[in-house]
Amino acid sequence: MLERGRTFLPLLSLPTRSLVNAQIVSDRAFNGLNLARAYLGDRVFRVWVDPRDSNRLITKFRDNRKLFSSAIGRTVEQLDADHFLATELFQQFFQIPEKPYKNQVEITTAYTHQPNNSITADQLTAVYLIPPHPKAFLASDRPVALYRYRLELVRSKEMKG
Repeated sequence: MLERGRTFLPLLSLPTRSLVNAQIVSDRAFNGLNLARAYLGDRVFRVWVDPRDSNRLITKFRDNRKLFSSAIGRTVEQLDADHFLATELFQQFFQIPEKPYKNQVEITTAYTHQPNNSITADQLTAVYLIPPHPKAFLASDRPVALYRYRLELVRSKEMKG
C-alpha cells in the first residue's frame, strides 16, 4: 500500500504471468496520449516519455502549456489470474505561464481481463495539494478532488494478428 509523505516507495513491475497471453503492449506514450485525450479531449496535443527519466511523462497541450508527471511510487496486487490492482503515486508540475503549480495524484485501478481479451478497469483518482500551494496546509492529507473512471482497453486493429 502506498503511503503519502514517504520519500521512497519501491517501484514494482506489473504482473506478467497471467497477462502474457493477452499480448499487452506497454507503450506509455501511446497509452498516456489516449487516456489524456479521453479525459481532456482534443486540448491534448502530444504525450511522450522523458528520455532522461522513464518514470516521467510530459504532456503538451494545444495552447503550449505542459504537464510533467513523475511516478514516485507504484504497487501492484495480483488477486487471481484475471484480476489485479495497481496504485501509482505521481508528482505533477503544470508549466503555465500565468501561475505554474504542483500537486500530487494517487491513481488506483482495478483491472479485469475479459474473455474477449479486452481489459476493463475501474479507476479512482485522488488529487492532493502540496506546498507551495497556499491551501496545501489547509487541505492537509485530504484530497481536493476525486474522479472515477471506467476504462476498456482493447487491442488496436494493427496489433491483432
